[in-house]
Amino acid sequence: MALMLLGLPFVVSAQNQKVTINVKDVDVQVVFKQIKEQTNLNFVYNADQLKTMQKVTLNVKEVTVDAALTKLFEGSAFEYKFEMQSIVIKKKTEQAESKKSMLSGQVTDKSGGPLPGVAVLLKGTTVGTATDVNGNFKFLVPQDKNTVLVFSFIGMKRLEVPAQFGEPMKVTLEEDATELDEVNVISTGYYNVDKRHLTSSVTSLKMDDIMMPGVSTIDQMLEGNVPGMIFMQNSGQVGAAPKLKIRGTTTVLGSTAPLWVLDGVILTDPVNVDPQQINDLDFVNLLGNAISGLNPDDIEQIDVLKDASATAIYGPQASNGVIVITTKKGKIGAPSVSYSVSGTYRRRPYYTDKAVNVMNSKERIDVSRELVNRRLNIGSLNSWVGYEAAAQDYYNGVIDRDEFSRRVTDMETCNTDWFGILLQNSFSHNHSLSLSGGTDHIRYYTSLGYSDENGNIREESNKRYTGMAKINVNYDKFTMQFSMTGNVQKKEYTPSEVNLMEYAYNTSRTIRAYDETGDLWFYQRHEGSDSKNYDQPFSIINERNNTYDQIETNQLNLVVALGYRLTSWLKADLQFSYNISRTDKETYFGADSWYAARLRKYSLVTESINEDNTELISGGELRLDYTKNDNYNLRGQLTFNRFLDKDNVHQVTASAIGELSSGLYGGSKIVHRGYIPDRGLFFDKVPIEMVNIGTTTYKKLRYPKYYEWMESDDARGMLKDNLTRKVGLILTASYSYKDSYILNANMRIDGSNKFGDASNDRLLPIWSVSGRWNLHENVLKNSAKVNVLALKMSYGWQGNMSAQDSPKLIIQKGTTNKYFNEYFSTIKQYPNPDLKWEKTSTFNLDVEFSFFNNKLNGSVGYYYRHTSDAFLSKTVSFVNGVGKYTVNKGTLTNQGYEFTLNFVPINTVTSVGGETRGFVWRFDPNFGSVFNQLIDKLKSKDKVLQDEITYTNYLDGSVQIVGRPVNTFYSYRFKGLSPVDGRPMFYGADEKMMVDGQEVDTKDVYEKMTQEEVYEQVLTRSGCREPFLQGGIRNYFGWRNIGLNINLSYSIGSKIRLMKMYGSANTFAPGPETNMRKEFVNRWRSPGDERVTTVPGFLDATAYGETLNKEWFQKMSVNKFAENIWKMYDNSDLRVASGDYLRIQNVSLRYNIPTRICNKLLLKSAYVSLSGTNLYTFCSKKLKGQDPSQSGTSDLVNLSIRPQYSFQLNLTF
Repeated sequence: MALMLLGLPFVVSAQNQKVTINVKDVDVQVVFKQIKEQTNLNFVYNADQLKTMQKVTLNVKEVTVDAALTKLFEGSAFEYKFEMQSIVIKKKTEQAESKKSMLSGQVTDKSGGPLPGVAVLLKGTTVGTATDVNGNFKFLVPQDKNTVLVFSFIGMKRLEVPAQFGEPMKVTLEEDATELDEVNVISTGYYNVDKRHLTSSVTSLKMDDIMMPGVSTIDQMLEGNVPGMIFMQNSGQVGAAPKLKIRGTTTVLGSTAPLWVLDGVILTDPVNVDPQQINDLDFVNLLGNAISGLNPDDIEQIDVLKDASATAIYGPQASNGVIVITTKKGKIGAPSVSYSVSGTYRRRPYYTDKAVNVMNSKERIDVSRELVNRRLNIGSLNSWVGYEAAAQDYYNGVIDRDEFSRRVTDMETCNTDWFGILLQNSFSHNHSLSLSGGTDHIRYYTSLGYSDENGNIREESNKRYTGMAKINVNYDKFTMQFSMTGNVQKKEYTPSEVNLMEYAYNTSRTIRAYDETGDLWFYQRHEGSDSKNYDQPFSIINERNNTYDQIETNQLNLVVALGYRLTSWLKADLQFSYNISRTDKETYFGADSWYAARLRKYSLVTESINEDNTELISGGELRLDYTKNDNYNLRGQLTFNRFLDKDNVHQVTASAIGELSSGLYGGSKIVHRGYIPDRGLFFDKVPIEMVNIGTTTYKKLRYPKYYEWMESDDARGMLKDNLTRKVGLILTASYSYKDSYILNANMRIDGSNKFGDASNDRLLPIWSVSGRWNLHENVLKNSAKVNVLALKMSYGWQGNMSAQDSPKLIIQKGTTNKYFNEYFSTIKQYPNPDLKWEKTSTFNLDVEFSFFNNKLNGSVGYYYRHTSDAFLSKTVSFVNGVGKYTVNKGTLTNQGYEFTLNFVPINTVTSVGGETRGFVWRFDPNFGSVFNQLIDKLKSKDKVLQDEITYTNYLDGSVQIVGRPVNTFYSYRFKGLSPVDGRPMFYGADEKMMVDGQEVDTKDVYEKMTQEEVYEQVLTRSGCREPFLQGGIRNYFGWRNIGLNINLSYSIGSKIRLMKMYGSANTFAPGPETNMRKEFVNRWRSPGDERVTTVPGFLDATAYGETLNKEWFQKMSVNKFAENIWKMYDNSDLRVASGDYLRIQNVSLRYNIPTRICNKLLLKSAYVSLSGTNLYTFCSKKLKGQDPSQSGTSDLVNLSIRPQYSFQLNLTF
């Protein structure tokens, strides 16, 4: 009945749609094509008969279809008739009437409701008609016992029926889940589910709704669009992958990243990064993830599976949720070519930005002047440059007072723009070309893509080449799909040792980049090692020009899927997939780089060679890291789908799936020295000197340090090899009663060689049960205001395995021991035969709703996840050969609420003559909350789970505290500044303390306490580094051919540290080459300032030195809680701010070019758009412009998320 209502408007308005046609001496089919493009009306006719019609000429403007056709067929032998969405063309006088008979009938759906607009064709011809508003059809056909009719309709299974003459035919079409409107289909990766029967918690997104020009990867587009997903992006570098976490943390040691699935095939990361790195919130992943190589223009839909009912079919690897990607496929019709091009401007940081809160030259000289006046021991500084170098030359008599003043004045006004020199405003462009089309039996989609992203950091880029070919065959009972996707990614960076962003942010603006002649300006940078000091000339531009870090990834995914319908209710499927990935990482430091000079212990301009200490004789250093990743999967599936009664009340669907998969990670890693690329990828030989002793000639060892390095693991290289094979059995079953009550059960059994014979959990059944009650199908069926109201509930068990552990002893084989002349080995992994699965139980409750003729729809839900036997690291005696051991001792819980809403307050849109009229406003807010905590029944709240911790675990959030969320971090309790010299003071860190009314040494008291007790005295809980609530707000405004999208994203609940003021603080600081944050302008200078500022002052040389190595807590034999007061200040509660933010994520304005203009340009459709991304972030004023997505915990400065502006043009031919 719903489908019939959807067809009614076409009956009313089909004849009245306006068209504009201007053709001369063309075939009549050309006119048919233009009318179809402007009105979406189909034509039904006999092609052979139309061949007799002469060429036609037609010139009409903004007339009805009816008027245009009347003029077209005036005086011809043909006539036309409107039948729903079709126009039937036939001869005015039927010939051979006696040999034809009238065939009539009615087409209905399974509930008996008439289906209007169904195409009814004589098989093998284009002769036919379309059903009317009551589902009836009638037309003349040859009276032949072999006559077969073909019935087709969108969302229904294609049906072929022998003609029945003499009485009206009764034809019933069944819904086809694979052909339903994609808005109503959810993909699990194994099969499609009608949204009306979905019992799981799934967020489904159309790619068109979240597409953002200038954003190159799918994961970045998910921010603010998936309730329950935590999105964190800690770097604005090109190619940096964000961190995604669905519904909290269910593992401590394992990876928390979700599983990616492409068209039913599981994707793996090109490089197997350690889970602890992936989980580290400060880790910047430039290697890419499983979907970095996909072209977003090839994607049709994304389904995020969140609860146990949805993810159980994937087994242990889906414990963190599953993101299913469905690519585009060809549509029935003539070939269609689409081309999309976009250009993106990305703005670099400027010193005038609030986020760049560092000193200018004059402010920095003022600091240096105070340091010199306080007679700090500048002789220990690492670099002789700036005010300190000029002062030294003046005090040593090298320059006079006037020259000193001239240099200082010059430096005060220098203000070198390091951001302009090392960074850039970048322009990127993206191109996509696709071809699609097909028939009832074969559909095809192919595409090519090219993306060229230039980074804001100079010499950084990410080029991506993509290709895709997909063929879908559906013939009789047989189906087949072949798809091939491939990509090549070429990334260029500077090595992490160079770190241009870090240098630009932290380097004094008094230092020049170029001298007066325009040549590079070098300054001496000190390097000390091997009890010797070496000063090497340094220029960051020279370093950039003589180093590189290149990453090239090649990926190819092949899928072949075959299906055969054994009966009307039983289908067999077989799918084979093969994925290969190759990643080459090449890092180079040239001979002219400071890095190479540091290894040589002399620069290239130095004539004397230090043979005893050099670790590089000639050339540069080349690091090679090669990774290969091969995966195959073979899946067999048998699906049963049948109504158990003639009234179609009881429907049962069941599947049995067997799966076999294998994955191989391998590769090699090595470091070469002596590399000279200018001489044809040449490695220089080590000079050998022969000496004669008596009558024997020996080789003289001239470079002992170099030969010592040659024995290291880096120089000898290593091979990587990790083979994983898995087998799984999946059973699913679903029962539906009158489409009102749906029950579902899933079970999967996986075996893993990760568990030994001593474990009783080698095979863990993963299962789920779920149900759905569609109240709108029974108790609220007659409600005019309720379109959908459904209650969903699910419960299930999932498991997870540790990728780092094995039931067997793993030995790392070494080289020959020079003392015993035998091979030696070390224990790489201690055997762990008792290790069991991490087990997670999940409860989910959802309510889906749609009211007021679908103007207001959405869902609200609650979930609870309980993880037992979580992997924890336990300290063991080194007698075992290792110091750490993994045990099943942890318990975690996660719970939260999710809400999504789609509201259309205004919609007056109509289509007239193929053109859009009216106004629409759509408002789509959503949020998802996550509250997680660690539990231990044997320990009270706020007690530590780890048996070995340090204070750094508390500071960076890696400590595991009972009753607190994962990633909870702690800070020193700032007390104030000393009124004597302005040094920072902290509660619990005073050298003396009162005990029972007497003053005693704090050191003596703390050494008698446990670690936890000491840390409780000194530290305070600051909060969690991860937010507990994230979401987004999407607004769409449409008027005529113009569309405006305004998307906001927000994050609530996280705490972050402000960027460090003292950095490493392990020498006399700050060095003259180092810039400082502007907070130091308001530093303590004299007694009394402690009442108006919290920024410490500078101490004299003796006092400052004592803070680095003579503080009382640095002498503690046990329970040490800090390194020095400067790092305590950086990690104090004073330097903690709220990480909450509201971001203007994307604003885009799109103009759809009118159909009449497209027709003149021989286009089917076209649009242009302007958009801005990451335009502004509202956050805590305490951050002073610091990006709330950057934690401040790391010593390094990352490029912040940058605003960008894009232009896009899309053409369809």
